[in-house]
Amino acid sequence: MSMKKKWLVVMLVSFLSVFVLFGCLPTTPPQEQPPAPPVLKAYLPETTPATATTIYLMGSYSNFEFTDAATSEIKVDGDQLYAEFDISNLFDDADYPVFYKYTYDATWTCVETNASGGDIGNRRLDVAPESDVVDVVLNWKGMDPIDYSALQEDITVNFVVHVPEGTVDDDGKIYMAGTFADNWATFVPLNKDQTTGYYTTEATMTSYTVQEYKFLRMANWDNVEGNADGGYLENRIIILTDDATIENVVESWEN
Repeated sequence: MSMKKKWLVVMLVSFLSVFVLFGCLPTTPPQEQPPAPPVLKAYLPETTPATATTIYLMGSYSNFEFTDAATSEIKVDGDQLYAEFDISNLFDDADYPVFYKYTYDATWTCVETNASGGDIGNRRLDVAPESDVVDVVLNWKGMDPIDYSALQEDITVNFVVHVPEGTVDDDGKIYMAGTFADNWATFVPLNKDQTTGYYTTEATMTSYTVQEYKFLRMANWDNVEGNADGGYLENRIIILTDDATIENVVESWEN
């Protein structure tokens, strides 16, 4: 065999050896991307003024001061206007529950309202959410109310409730009352999970409506929940577009 052919054979064998060696080495698996941080997304009504550019998230985390409130530019998805806030950064140092509401300008004359254009209570987050929170702003103060009947439908809301340590319940049950339950006339039972200690129930509600509710230790108004100091607690409110799970924390039972 000529020297030239021997050289070609050596080169080919070397190439194949390197190919086999490195081709058989285990590859490094791709790094999993961390999940995106949860956001607070608010769908805005079609009556939002064309001149409006900024949505303010007014809340207890900023003492309801406009100068310290988080803001979002108004975004568009098709025909739907919305605002979006990064919860992970926004409420890092906040004390839960966080109470909040929306305005479309730095003034309370531009605050959100209920279905009929009247005042709305504070929304609240009782625990740091692990997934996105979706809200609906039904109307703005001073604007003609929108008819949402075409969008309204029955939805299922799963309530998970934490209660104060030492709570004396009704044989493994607490209750909730609200606008969804015969307009506050019915006490809906929540059953205690013996593993987690949480109380849970599923309720049927109507989407695109303001739903108000409270929790009770017993099936009567002498045992209603209170605020952090044991005093009167305003109604909890939610406005949902679809099925949801709501995590609630009872801070006290009213004195």
